[in-house]
Amino acid sequence: MLDRAAASVAALRGAEETGFYGVDRPGVAWDWMKQTGQAPAGADWVRPQVAEAWARCVDDHALPPGAEFAPRQRRLESGASELDGWRRNSLGGVAGHLSALVYDLRTLLDETNVALLLADPAGAVVHLLDSGSRITAGGAQIGRIGADWSEASLGNNGVGTASLLREPVAFDGKEHFNGALHRFATAGCPIVAPDGGLCAILGMISDRRDAAKLALGFLKIARHMLEASLFDRLAADGYLLRLRAIGEADARFADEGRVFVGADGYVRGVDRAAVEALGGGYSALVGARAATALGVDLPALIAAHEGGRILSLPDRNGRPLYAEAHRCPRRDGAASSARRAPDRADAAPCGPDAERDWSDSVLETALRKAAGLQERNIPILITGESGVGKDYLVRRLHAGGPRKERPLVAINCAAIPRELIESELFGYEGGSFTGARAKGKSGKFVEADKGILFLDEIGDMAADLQATLLRVLDSSEVVPIGSSKPIRVDVRVVAATNRSLQEMVQKGAFRRDLYYRLNGVQLWLPPLRERPDRLGLLSQLFRLERDALGSAEDLRFSDEVWRIFFKHPWPGNIREARNVLRSSIAVAKGPVIEIDDLPIDFLQELDFDQRVTDAESQDANVDETVELEAGFDLSDWEARAVRHALASSKGNIAKAARSLGITRATLYHKMARYGLRSDRRIVSKR
Repeated sequence: MLDRAAASVAALRGAEETGFYGVDRPGVAWDWMKQTGQAPAGADWVRPQVAEAWARCVDDHALPPGAEFAPRQRRLESGASELDGWRRNSLGGVAGHLSALVYDLRTLLDETNVALLLADPAGAVVHLLDSGSRITAGGAQIGRIGADWSEASLGNNGVGTASLLREPVAFDGKEHFNGALHRFATAGCPIVAPDGGLCAILGMISDRRDAAKLALGFLKIARHMLEASLFDRLAADGYLLRLRAIGEADARFADEGRVFVGADGYVRGVDRAAVEALGGGYSALVGARAATALGVDLPALIAAHEGGRILSLPDRNGRPLYAEAHRCPRRDGAASSARRAPDRADAAPCGPDAERDWSDSVLETALRKAAGLQERNIPILITGESGVGKDYLVRRLHAGGPRKERPLVAINCAAIPRELIESELFGYEGGSFTGARAKGKSGKFVEADKGILFLDEIGDMAADLQATLLRVLDSSEVVPIGSSKPIRVDVRVVAATNRSLQEMVQKGAFRRDLYYRLNGVQLWLPPLRERPDRLGLLSQLFRLERDALGSAEDLRFSDEVWRIFFKHPWPGNIREARNVLRSSIAVAKGPVIEIDDLPIDFLQELDFDQRVTDAESQDANVDETVELEAGFDLSDWEARAVRHALASSKGNIAKAARSLGITRATLYHKMARYGLRSDRRIVSKR
């Protein structure tokens, strides 16, 4: 009976989305729009929000209905002000706090197979957080930094439509105007600064096409956390008012929002809850005198703070409102950072001298999360790509943990031959095998007794040794090779890998029981290319390398180099970054490090990535043009194919002929027919 009831509920839910006769309503509406070129006017087949978005795509944005097309790419290097603005406005603050937020939620996001996007207010992707690249692997154009997700470029989607409407939105599958998004669910949520300005769009994309509502709920929670962090960043040198609905000092109350009043008596920021409680919107509150906007002047705030009194505000929306006043002192670090902010329009987006107060939010979040784990003997598994700093994190964990006075012993499971790793871990008795030392050898477990054993690249451990390791972890006893007497050890094990142990477990390449034994808590380190604060991290690394090499303090990178650092893919992550910085400092010819001072292979990596992007953009533009233009006869299509083949081969006749599947003689004949020449310009006669 329960099974039948569950089936009935599922059927009703399906009927709500697809119709009682199994009709995919958004799909049928999209096909109809593709055939007629008109968006459906009623709400019988799609939600009103979807119908309105489709109408905008056709009428306002002139996008081709029923087509698949890639977004435009915004070239970051085309304007220095884009990166400079990044440093000066609230978007930089959102990006910095987003690193720590995503770090905390990484395990959840990984299991649900989603990617997070951070876009600027216009809808251009600024950061992409999808280390597995499972979402964006099939749509590299969509997932690239600089991709224009605005509704006018990509059709209705969570990010672009949220940017246009300034409100959270979500779309499932064929609710997207663009066919390229039909296999995804997208959601977007605007991030508003304390002054009411739109500073970013936080978006999510998932290959679960029914996950839009769930994604939107997650983004609203994330928005609350990010906007709260922006407010905390603002609140300095003034008075913070915590609004409440009850006037008693010792009463429990729900938070009604926060208002920050500067030392000059003007309202400098409010959060979303305070706007709803006070009414009037951001424009009526921010920038106004506290006496006008709140009905309380600055002397009253000072007196309430010093006397510990609750302020009574004028009734709002027919109900009384109260406030606690707290003094927020001036932050010297914030002030000095403000003094160092670049004034020139072409100033470098980030520099070593501007980041002396910078702290690694990702690393600090990981350390806070792991603070109590070691005392409770909870295993820690560190995951992340090669070169992200897993070994550095382990050293910091050891230095700040309860076993800092005991040894930290590390072993790379991938660097030791399979036949030797067992003896390295567990030791051996003298003469137990050919080549063994006469006195034997204590293994890494015994060496790490009362301390920490770091098993790096645990995913490369042989399957038979995994069983032995599991037994040791469960029993806390080691039996050296050639011995029958167990040795009791007290070891905290920290493991790390750059591979997906979950996928290895599913394939049978890694023991499931060992995986759960090691994975008490998982700490994930993002790749450098996905870190919104990567320029700050590079600045810090540059200062450390400069000091270590004894170089002059005024040595710095040029603006062009910083822009290259911003868009570089960094496949080697932090390890590659340190090598690039070190070699650039060593070969610098003057106080400013220019592009010519960078390693050649580093520039080749960027050039290769850019060539791939350009090729994809060219193909996408050609396909889009084909969709847009109609009414061609056969000769028009043939001329287009020949012209495209010549352009793709850069005028190489043999290569163009091979791509078309014809002989060179036939290609020359067609070129003469359509007025094409074989030089590099590929110019058509007029």
